[in-house]
Amino acid sequence: MSLSPEDYAAKREIPPELMREARQATEEKVRAYELKQARKACSMTQSEIAREMGVSQKRISDLENGQIGVVQVDTLRRYVAGLGGTLEVRAVLPHATIRIA
Repeated sequence: MSLSPEDYAAKREIPPELMREARQATEEKVRAYELKQARKACSMTQSEIAREMGVSQKRISDLENGQIGVVQVDTLRRYVAGLGGTLEVRAVLPHATIRIA
């Protein structure tokens, strides 16, 4: 019988805050992977998108390896624009969703 993440955490006495942090880190890595796959689908290298954005290739590597949480919205906007897309930012609230950018 497999345990849910919540049951596993409770059984191992892992604090809820630690579970939230781990979940957030995993979600950031998944989003970063999706960005990398989108870049590859556009047949672009990290160096090409970096040149398009005016940043270093290392910055793109950092972005694509899960450091999305510390990236500025403008950096993400330029990354997405470099792939030919547009970035939308939404605030999801209990009673409404607001498009911010």
